Amino acid sequence: MNKLKRHIPVALLIAALTAVVSVAAFAQGDDPPPSDSFAQVTTIEADAQDAMEILEEERTTTDAMSTELSEPLDEQADWGMNPDLSRRSIGTISASVYIVPGDDHVCAAVALTDSVSVICPETEDIANGVAGPGVLGVGDGAVGVYGLVPDGVQSVTVETGESDSDVVNVEGNAYFIAFPAETPLRAVSYTGPSGWVEYPISIPGEETSEE
Repeated sequence: MNKLKRHIPVALLIAALTAVVSVAAFAQGDDPPPSDSFAQVTTIEADAQDAMEILEEERTTTDAMSTELSEPLDEQADWGMNPDLSRRSIGTISASVYIVPGDDHVCAAVALTDSVSVICPETEDIANGVAGPGVLGVGDGAVGVYGLVPDGVQSVTVETGESDSDVVNVEGNAYFIAFPAETPLRAVSYTGPSGWVEYPISIPGEETSEE
């Protein structure tokens, strides 16, 4: 089995639980681009649809983000993302994960009550099963871990503590799990088209140990 282990820092995107929408968009391993670097897409690219079955599904009213959350994404349009093409892959009482197509990128937007945090891995990385996770604060010190995977990946594993782990089911090409405050987060791993991959979770301000 091909094993690929990458040490890619993961941006900690703190979603402020205030009346102001908090937006932060990152591509895997890169800083956010200027909003005018990419033209906003008007259709879902074929490569994205081939990699992610959810983007082939007909859009319904439940796939639309609220205006308060979608407007900042629409105005910035980082990586060419277009929230008018979003699909909701995960919906819970406290958070929803939306898939937002872009230009050679596909974004995962985690929407809380009045804030949204975004990561935008390259479409090619998602298709090859080498897209890393994002993390964000979800209130009271809790931390959410989320990401995108291609068709065929049914679950990911989040390692916590010294030897514990949580298996997280994939829904609509995405995964999301929230951990209580002070839970030690080590890595996310899964098996995809490129074999087994592992992404150590690096939270700014916290030191992680290298094996």
